[in-house]
Amino acid sequence: MVAGQTNRGHRYRYGTMSIEFKNPKYRDNVEKWDLVNDICDSNNLKKYLVQLNPKDVSVENVERNSQFFKRSVFAAVAGYTSRGFVGKAFTKPPTLEVPEELAYVSTDVNGAGASIYQQSQEVMRDVIRVGRCGLLVDFPTTDGEVSRADILSGNIFATITRFDCREIINWQTKRVGSKVMPTLVVLTSTVSEPKSDGYEFEVKDIWIELALEEGVYVQREWRKDNHNDFYVYSETIPRDGFGNTLDYLPFVFIGSEMNTTNVDHPPMYDLAKINLGHYNNSAIYEDSVFTVGQVQPWMSGLNQETIELMQSNNMYIGSGRLIGVPSGETFSFAQASPNMLAREAMMDKVELMIGLGAMFMQSGGAAKTATQIDGELMSQHSILSLIAHNVSEAYYDALKMAAQFMGVRGDVECKYIISQDFIDPKADAQMLNAVVASFLQGVLPISDLFAWQKKHGLIHAEKELDDYQEEIGMQGGMVDLEED
Repeated sequence: MVAGQTNRGHRYRYGTMSIEFKNPKYRDNVEKWDLVNDICDSNNLKKYLVQLNPKDVSVENVERNSQFFKRSVFAAVAGYTSRGFVGKAFTKPPTLEVPEELAYVSTDVNGAGASIYQQSQEVMRDVIRVGRCGLLVDFPTTDGEVSRADILSGNIFATITRFDCREIINWQTKRVGSKVMPTLVVLTSTVSEPKSDGYEFEVKDIWIELALEEGVYVQREWRKDNHNDFYVYSETIPRDGFGNTLDYLPFVFIGSEMNTTNVDHPPMYDLAKINLGHYNNSAIYEDSVFTVGQVQPWMSGLNQETIELMQSNNMYIGSGRLIGVPSGETFSFAQASPNMLAREAMMDKVELMIGLGAMFMQSGGAAKTATQIDGELMSQHSILSLIAHNVSEAYYDALKMAAQFMGVRGDVECKYIISQDFIDPKADAQMLNAVVASFLQGVLPISDLFAWQKKHGLIHAEKELDDYQEEIGMQGGMVDLEED
């Protein structure tokens, strides 16, 4: 095969090992990643709702569980918190310094129209939520050195593609001298291919293998044939802008603690678990309110004849109609005493979520000292600062690789720095408490909450209310769980 060219359709067996093999660390953490993302995005909530009498498969119980779900109310605390933290990180525009050949990243960094600013917000979100993300630097296959005319045409350029943690299924490392470096990375993705009618399309799974073989970087795209066997759909030996092969994998791991292949603990996992517990408590509470919260009229001592007579006369309850009660009998209303156990459990979890850095603060809670407030702010600041630093460092590495692909000569200056100044000295903790409490109580409309968050840098300055509401899928602060 000619280096730098693509060989399509070549069947290539990888011994007995499957390309879809998942690293043990991936298998150990994927359920956590799914949970955090589902809770933050308000997806698949029914999956996490505790079932009533799960062993009862009767039609009646199935319907009861369906109504149980529909009455449940999900407060998207984790989602609000993650979006707020991303907003904090991008209150100030990131600093981008790249050579002329890489100026295009400000408008299209991945070849699909996303700017580096937009992509880095997704990366920041991923790392805040689950503590893991990756960037693949790629370049179109060419025959030798890329000419300046090719670059100036704008048709050939290096791309930086984001892969979330669930798409990075396998990796291997090897110590080379004093440095531990990845020698294998396997990514999953999908491609859409049009059908013959020109309208329909088929989505196919693909596996992207990045491997060092005898010190040379090789990239393969794997697919499945009609017999469900794996084969290499394409194979390339990428070359940089000077016509040289690479002796490293152009892939950058990003973590919440370190930018290595190590899997860090998802920063928002604990908050998401408590948010889930709050959701289950709220479902029980709402079900209880529905079941026993309706006033039940009752009348003692009636015989069957009297009951049938009253029913046939369409007895009404209300101040506009007199109800005749047989002599010696009693008419009254039954109402259950408030059961506050589920609500108390919900409030306890709100306290826990506040302690884990949620933006929502409880109304009427104990006043916090200035030292406590400063300590919480610094704690949030340190976590976000580390993540912002790691993301900035990852883009520095990725941009340097892109510059090599683009044939940039000399000492290359590539810089993409996300601001680490997150603390607003003008923000008032008591005002935050009051604003959020008013929203949760239904006193403050979502438009005012949006305006307040925007004012204090929790939402991007260019974002509009309609876009904000569409993104979070909120109605009056609560996710609409009604199924189609």
